[in-house]
Amino acid sequence: MCQHVPRHSDHPALRDHWADFAKSRVGQAMAVLGTASTVGLVAELLEVDEAAVRAVVRQLAETARFEHPEVGERILRNTPDEVRRKLHGRAAQLLHHRGFPASTVADHLVDAGAVGYPWAVEVLRTAAEDAIANDQIEPAVERLELAYRATREVGERAAIAIRLVCLEWRINPSTRSRQFTRLKAALRAGRVPHHELPAAIMYLLWHGRVQQADHALGQLNSGKPDEATPEFDFLRAWLRYSYPPHVQRHPRLFAAPARPPEVHTDQQSPHRHGADLLTGLFTHPLDEIATLAQRLLTSHRLTSTTIETLVAAVHCLIYSNRLDTAAAWCESLLAEADARRAPTWQSIFAGLRAETMLRKGNIREAISDAALALNYVPAEHLGLWIGTPIAAMVHALTISGRHAEAATQLERPVPRTIFESRFGLPYLQAQGHHHLAVGRADDALRSFRRCGYLMDQWNMDFPWLVPWRNDIAAAHLALGEHRQAREFATRQLELLGGADRHRSGGAALRLLAATSDRYQAFRLLRESAVIARTGGDDVELATALGELGKAHRAVGDHERSRVLIRDAMRIAESCGAEVLLRDLLDGKPQTATQPTQPMPALGQLPGGLTTLSPAERRVAELAARGKANREIADTLAITTSTVEQHLTRVYRKLGVARRSELYFVLPTGHTGSDAAISATG
Repeated sequence: MCQHVPRHSDHPALRDHWADFAKSRVGQAMAVLGTASTVGLVAELLEVDEAAVRAVVRQLAETARFEHPEVGERILRNTPDEVRRKLHGRAAQLLHHRGFPASTVADHLVDAGAVGYPWAVEVLRTAAEDAIANDQIEPAVERLELAYRATREVGERAAIAIRLVCLEWRINPSTRSRQFTRLKAALRAGRVPHHELPAAIMYLLWHGRVQQADHALGQLNSGKPDEATPEFDFLRAWLRYSYPPHVQRHPRLFAAPARPPEVHTDQQSPHRHGADLLTGLFTHPLDEIATLAQRLLTSHRLTSTTIETLVAAVHCLIYSNRLDTAAAWCESLLAEADARRAPTWQSIFAGLRAETMLRKGNIREAISDAALALNYVPAEHLGLWIGTPIAAMVHALTISGRHAEAATQLERPVPRTIFESRFGLPYLQAQGHHHLAVGRADDALRSFRRCGYLMDQWNMDFPWLVPWRNDIAAAHLALGEHRQAREFATRQLELLGGADRHRSGGAALRLLAATSDRYQAFRLLRESAVIARTGGDDVELATALGELGKAHRAVGDHERSRVLIRDAMRIAESCGAEVLLRDLLDGKPQTATQPTQPMPALGQLPGGLTTLSPAERRVAELAARGKANREIADTLAITTSTVEQHLTRVYRKLGVARRSELYFVLPTGHTGSDAAISATG
């Protein structure tokens, strides 16, 4: 029944009281409706005559500016909670029936805490998706939470719980949250709808919950073959690629033939594209895979439902050696994740960029990106994915000679089930290289062999995925077992179908050269350097050039040796490969306990130095020892300007470009400490 704003009495005091009451009620209604407020809606909300509301609104307009948000907020703060909730509930019902957008109606439902309307759940879920599309995560969570409480349908509750886990995972993926507990409970009870199981399985496997994922896969396995969707097909391809043990545990699920792409009407589905990409990864040439990966990345926006497909596409670019393209996509996606305030996404793409930079031989960038990946969210919440940044970090630290830091990273706790996923493969590889660098070749062999064993067991023994045979060959070389090293390096080349088919072929040639006679070694090392240069790996290129330089020095070609080693040293220095740089400088690996040999007498210097004056020789000697210009000036009692002039003439006469290259015009091993050699001038 329609109520009326009470008529005022003839008594002045009562008249003022009723006027204040009317203004208060109308003001509250206007504040609740906000930008949707009209005289008609206010009247309907309060169930009063429209004419009475118009009169009150006219009075309010003379005393307050309702269009200013602060006025409405102040009124709502002074409105009793019960009154405010009732008004919001009534406003939600009114606006819904008037056809207002779901987001507007949902805001009133949330403010009212109203769950009694039969249409409320659908409106709240629709409004939540609208908020997600605009990266408004907090409003989306509030709407889904209310929808979860509002529905009594168990399947719908499970679906909402999975969506909440998805939003939570984007910010901070934890297994200790209420949402993850709800998901596990729904799975145990078998209440998760069939079409929601792929998403649930992915979140379970992120955290290494293998048994629970197997339980969910069993439920998925009970579905009918004609229920397959792009999401289902992508899940199967993704599991083969990322979690291959599940293929063996659920043969019926993976035996079901995937529908050929041409029968699908949803060709623009990211999951369809992702399924085709990962299915083809192990059957098609890598060049074709790179093209498919590029197409996927350019066709689909980063969202919570596409992130796994985009990550797979970037990995395919890395495997196919499109490192510059992969790095560009990592930077773009990382920037987008940053702008959209998604820390987990940031961690993922920083980890991918670290892996890319490691393969490019940019050691400093690899360490920096891996550190970012491990700090965007708590590392213990990264689940099995933590294997990616840790592997990149350990491998890069090992190359840079920071072995204690690498050992510390390997002490980080990782889920035990990491070795039931592909994330365990680069972890084992990095662990093996660390062992090799610190003189534990037997431990390195165990890590590399375990890596190879897993790949063989999973039917994933592809030489471009993780070149574990090259790693084993390097470990055998360290043990002086040349025959075994040659066997593994040769097998790597055979599986590649040619050294130039993949960047790992160049490394295999270099390892073979270490087991060959000097003449064969020249040919192998030259080819290795060419492949490394085209492959874009600076560390491998510097290594190959250095080995080739040493080969020239061994046959007495010192001039060519100096040129090659100088180039190798320049590259190693620029990319942060400190261990390699020390090896190039000394002609052999240097340890902290290795004594420094004294400088030779000036009369023993090579013929090229005989063109220097005595003063220039003294400056060259001190500069080669690592003395700064000021120190040289103080030692020789000359000005800094004179030192600079002498060095300029020294560089010109000797044909060198910087202070560190003075090492190569002196007999090997006689230029002083590492600090001296690495100084620049």
